Amino acid sequence: MNTPRGTARLLLVAGALLASLACQSAAPRAAPTNVTVAVGDPGRLVTLTESGSSLVLPYLQRMVAPLRSDYPNIALAPAGGGSGKGVSDAISGAVVMGGSDAYLSDGQAAQNPDLLDIPIAISAQAVNYNLPGVNDLRLSGDVIARMYEGRITTWNDPAIAKLNPDVSLPAIAIVPVRRSDASGDTFLFTAFLTAANADWRDGPAYSTTVTWPSVQGELTASGNAAMVQVCGQAQGCIAYVGISSENLATSARLGEARLQNRAGKFLQPTPATITAARTAAGAAPIPADLRTSLIDEDGEQSYPIVNYEYLMVKSQQPDADTALAVRTYLSWAIDAGKGSSPANLGAVGFVGLPTSILPWVRAAIARVKT
Repeated sequence: MNTPRGTARLLLVAGALLASLACQSAAPRAAPTNVTVAVGDPGRLVTLTESGSSLVLPYLQRMVAPLRSDYPNIALAPAGGGSGKGVSDAISGAVVMGGSDAYLSDGQAAQNPDLLDIPIAISAQAVNYNLPGVNDLRLSGDVIARMYEGRITTWNDPAIAKLNPDVSLPAIAIVPVRRSDASGDTFLFTAFLTAANADWRDGPAYSTTVTWPSVQGELTASGNAAMVQVCGQAQGCIAYVGISSENLATSARLGEARLQNRAGKFLQPTPATITAARTAAGAAPIPADLRTSLIDEDGEQSYPIVNYEYLMVKSQQPDADTALAVRTYLSWAIDAGKGSSPANLGAVGFVGLPTSILPWVRAAIARVKT
């Protein structure tokens, strides 16, 4: 289990530190300066294949046409499949880039020192529910953990009612829906539960795959779109869904819970609450390898399930054209006037990277060579 800056604090919030805390990434003393990233259109067509996160997939899909317009010889080919697949494909070389909501674990980073974690945007995760007639619902990480443990089994349970004194909660069974694939969304969700509930911290904990408690009536799905579909068909469901699929959840008439943050406020993921978490994170040191968590940031208006969206790329590419295409695309992707434009970000509910992290991101991109 990895414990860089943000993740280590997750465990502090939960009341414990992992023994491996001493191995956390050190923060550089000063931002890199005079970093030059060589970019341009390659001399031949280069296809940048990608697999991975279903949360970042709609964002990458929006980039395909404008990138090709700016650089005719760079073709972006995103495919999804889950963060676990993205990381494993990037490691094996099956794709040029692996999309992931989760940074590399300590073990993965140690075994693959040439694999870079490049954040390109900030996203969030919603907790949706299927309760006809309930249009406003407050939930805490502790209560959600107990729902996924099978210790809270009906929607009118006193623990839920205490958070929602003015809501008429139905006496129907809770149907937890979880991912069946190796998922960055699972990583984010279980990290949130780990920060909020000691039993979860000491049990399933957090990762792209965890040993889920067996809960009667639970359902599984692969990918965010399937999570929405399954939840939409199961009255009483609760499901964690990436913000880029919010329009699907709305179309399926799913409710979106207000989640309790560290300050005790109940918030939904919006550009303002995601930006508040980004602002809080921007005040903290940046790990040298960029592996960090934004879960449960400080601030009254900070939404608690916020994260960097990563593209995993190898620092050593097979030829100069591919290396140039990778550097050019990644530089273009974090440019607020290009890939990271308000229109692209807003279409999927993302926000741009904090300016404080950009020097380190550019320095990492500059490492991509042959």
